[in-house]
Amino acid sequence: MSIDFSGVSLPFDAGDLLSSAMGFLQVVGPFVLLGLAIIFVPKIIGVIRSAAATRGKN
Repeated sequence: MSIDFSGVSLPFDAGDLLSSAMGFLQVVGPFVLLGLAIIFVPKIIGVIRSAAATRGKN
């Protein structure tokens, strides 16, 4: 069973959809980056500390 969309016309095109998606990303993007920083910065600090601790042992 399929739905026939042949008579449907949308009030926007692909360019409008892309520009609205980019606008949404401009609003939400900084919060996503902040969340990623909160997740990954402790791991990166741990890697740097372990590398600095093992540097003097060789």
